[in-house]
Amino acid sequence: MFELLEQALRTALKECEQAEVYAERGRALSIDFERGRVKKGRTCENLGIGVRVVISKRVGFSYTTSVEDLERCVAAAVEQAKASEKDEAFRGLPQPSKSYPTPEKTFDGAVIELSAEGAVELCESMISAALEKGVKTVEGGFSAGYDEVFVMNSEGIEAHDRATFVSGSLTAVASSAGGEEVAAWEGMTSHFLRDFDAEFVGREAASVAVASLGGERCETKKMPVVLTPKALQSLLPYTTIAQLNAENVQKGQSPYRKGERIASEVLSILDDGTLPGGLNTRRMDGEGVASQRTTLVERGVLKNFLYDSYTAAKDDVESTGNAVRSFDTLPRVGATNFVLTASETVRKDELLEEVKGGLLVHDLIGAHTASRASGEFSVVAYNAFIVNRGELRPAKNVMLAGASTEILKNVVALADDVRQLGSVVSPSILVRDVQVVSA
Repeated sequence: MFELLEQALRTALKECEQAEVYAERGRALSIDFERGRVKKGRTCENLGIGVRVVISKRVGFSYTTSVEDLERCVAAAVEQAKASEKDEAFRGLPQPSKSYPTPEKTFDGAVIELSAEGAVELCESMISAALEKGVKTVEGGFSAGYDEVFVMNSEGIEAHDRATFVSGSLTAVASSAGGEEVAAWEGMTSHFLRDFDAEFVGREAASVAVASLGGERCETKKMPVVLTPKALQSLLPYTTIAQLNAENVQKGQSPYRKGERIASEVLSILDDGTLPGGLNTRRMDGEGVASQRTTLVERGVLKNFLYDSYTAAKDDVESTGNAVRSFDTLPRVGATNFVLTASETVRKDELLEEVKGGLLVHDLIGAHTASRASGEFSVVAYNAFIVNRGELRPAKNVMLAGASTEILKNVVALADDVRQLGSVVSPSILVRDVQVVSA
């Protein structure tokens, strides 16, 4: 692959000052199921190449999914650069990092060898585990495969990484004799086949759906709320992660400044692109800058933001290795493995026993409407339960309102049930004084 990228680079440099070629390739086996039955499976291979060029601070970009079309892709990027306006803030493509980490626990040969029959068995395990809990119907899917990433630029970067993945999810629908229906979703993604627990996915989705039947209304008031990892994954990408993105800070779309206390003293936040087994762990980011571990919040105090090379140059700092991209997009700032942590944690059951007259929320709906600048949100609390000294009763028609900035400041404790969903690595957290609205 590098020979192909080098050829494209040489072609581009005939007409531009700097150039970068980014490529992805991979293979995935996917299976869908509906109403408790496996419906279809497919195997697909993908290849994509993106070309970025620079001419007098003018940036051009183009991409292709065909090797035969690569020369035209390079020409299109050059033409776009010539037609673009100068970006005086652009300081150039990044230089090679002094060293690159070796990712741990990200590649599993057993995933490559997984057969379609083996994948179907995993789907059937998810389905069976859910149906045993008495739900009405289930649907979902499973996928497994690998992907490779290549980055080469005119400044000397030549980086490559690969990873395997296994992912499955299931939505279960429970129904009562009175005709009430409630759904619940569960999913799991890992790099290793042995770490994928199909029965957990089915059992957990069905258990939460069944337990959610017969919900009662709760009071409209401020109360302690326990947010599960799933709820945090729904909320944080649209609020806190966006607010710690240097691009949004530079645009005035974040309330935060370095050195300020923005969270409870019990809470620290890291972005760790080197986390062993992390779903987004890589040797390098989307520009070929070495992945690293960045402390964002330390015991409540804001220490740093997430940077790619462009935003880092504007602030005259080093990139934190947080350029994310696909072959068909330009690099942008994003989280890798966004970790919420504390020096001390408690067991989840002990955490719930501490809550009197509160709420446990498994998921949130509508967080994409939150304000990035202020963090203000109004979301549906889905699969929510009234909590009283560890005892749970299902709640219905519940919303949460407030701001992510206040959520961080009001964190009381973190549990021990750490999971990674998407980019967020977190346990359940207990937050005081959250506005709960009975709809």
